Amino acid sequence: MFNTRSKRKRKLAYLTILSIIVIVVVLFYLYASYFQYIKLISTDGFTQVEVEKVFPIADSALIQLKNGCSELSFYISIEQAVAIEQGLLKTPKFRPMTHDLLVDILQGFGIHPLQIKITEGKENVYFAEIVFQKWNEFLIADSRPSDAIAIAARTNTPIYVQNSLLKTVC
Repeated sequence: MFNTRSKRKRKLAYLTILSIIVIVVVLFYLYASYFQYIKLISTDGFTQVEVEKVFPIADSALIQLKNGCSELSFYISIEQAVAIEQGLLKTPKFRPMTHDLLVDILQGFGIHPLQIKITEGKENVYFAEIVFQKWNEFLIADSRPSDAIAIAARTNTPIYVQNSLLKTVC
């Protein structure tokens, strides 16, 4: 009887230690994942901007992103300008545009854009990323800035620009 009681105590101690190890591993995983996500969506070195204006110019358009005295302007196609303007104005459409379709699909799957980042520019060509979120999962997708802005206009997603790309205009 004493031997059985001793075995039970050892088994209980073993299970307790195993439970503590499992809890520590799970907590470490959650902690590491949390900070990985924080780093992923960090906006350090970026400034949030708004679409100030979209100017049609001949067969292209100039888009102006602004925050106070900081600005980024670049050329986009007329089609992209129309897509952005329709998103900004929340214009009802007879038929959905590509950006409307994408937003509807994302919403249908419970995915929403968390932020838009214009990350770099080389010889007047700019690059962007869209950070999507579903629950606690994130996806970064490369994008043309004009497409990202058209999606942001439809979903009220914040737009960030790398500080080194901004020009002071005041």
